[in-house]
Amino acid sequence: MKTRFKSYAKINTSLEVVNYLKKYKKHKIKSNISILKLSDKIYVTNSKKTKILYIDGNTKKKLKIRNDIISKTINFFDSKYSTKTNLSIKVVKFIPIGYGFGGGSSNASTILKYLYSYHSISDINFNHDAHIIGSDVSLFKDLFPKEIDGISIIKKKIKRRYTWKKIYLLLPSKKNSTKKIFSLYKNKKTVPKKSFIYENLNKSMIKKNIFLAKNDLIICASHYNREMSKILIYLYQNNGLFSKFGMTGTGSGLFIIFKDKFYNKSFFNEFKKLFPLASIEKSEYFS
Repeated sequence: MKTRFKSYAKINTSLEVVNYLKKYKKHKIKSNISILKLSDKIYVTNSKKTKILYIDGNTKKKLKIRNDIISKTINFFDSKYSTKTNLSIKVVKFIPIGYGFGGGSSNASTILKYLYSYHSISDINFNHDAHIIGSDVSLFKDLFPKEIDGISIIKKKIKRRYTWKKIYLLLPSKKNSTKKIFSLYKNKKTVPKKSFIYENLNKSMIKKNIFLAKNDLIICASHYNREMSKILIYLYQNNGLFSKFGMTGTGSGLFIIFKDKFYNKSFFNEFKKLFPLASIEKSEYFS
């Protein structure tokens, strides 16, 4: 019997770098995340031995995934709970890889939740197990927005009512390495001041633009990625169209939320002419 799942993406709607913790060799952050409807499809069936196949959802071609986190999840689970898992898993990837949408962590979370059920084991240790597998895996336990610190603390933001709201993701052809961007950042005193975006926009406009989602990495990221810088400048120039826009997290992805849906067509026609190598993903976020 084949079991099907949706494995959702995430977006960082804000990101503040607090400090660098030598103990963990990581930056402590304060970031709000929301779940996106954009999702991978995962198909699981019983098998004589575990097989994991990744397929590009658009091209239908096989994908080679380095450091496969699903294999890591199964190996961890079998080792901890003395189980023997034999499953055939097919992951159809629609979440763009390498833009910080958490596709791999979401896939791992989906499989981890399934393994508890498959082996009739309580999921009481989900948060602990998920954090060992990967720092973002536990974000996908449910759809609720959360606040994270990048180390261990995850706080759910539970309100009376949440709804799915439209959002557009703009993806430059060049991807940013999270490790590279944080190395550029180092601390707030060494953010590069001669970036392309500083040269083309008034510094006060960056600080005071109320439509821009807060992200402390924006200058470093744009300094590293010229294409992303040019897209950001284009968004600043058209900021009256948006209720909010900004970086999707630590990668080169950007998001926009329109004030009025009637602006969409003309905006995207011009965007495609200016940035022919960039791609656009339409989705919704839970907020």
